[in-house]
Amino acid sequence: MKLASIPTKQYIEQREEEYWLEGTRISLDSVVYSFLNGESPESIAQNFPLLSLEQVYGAIAFYLAN
Repeated sequence: MKLASIPTKQYIEQREEEYWLEGTRISLDSVVYSFLNGESPESIAQNFPLLSLEQVYGAIAFYLAN
């Protein structure tokens, strides 16, 4: 039995050797810095109004996986 593949979203893109949240001018570093300083994903999303909570969690997951 073959398992169906689940499509995944890409939240991070690499531009000129740096990582950015896809389709924005917000760097991955900005989100990770806030996360490492104890901010919750909800708080980070409030501080970056262009980002959805889903994008913030996607960025944090990318950071933790890499």
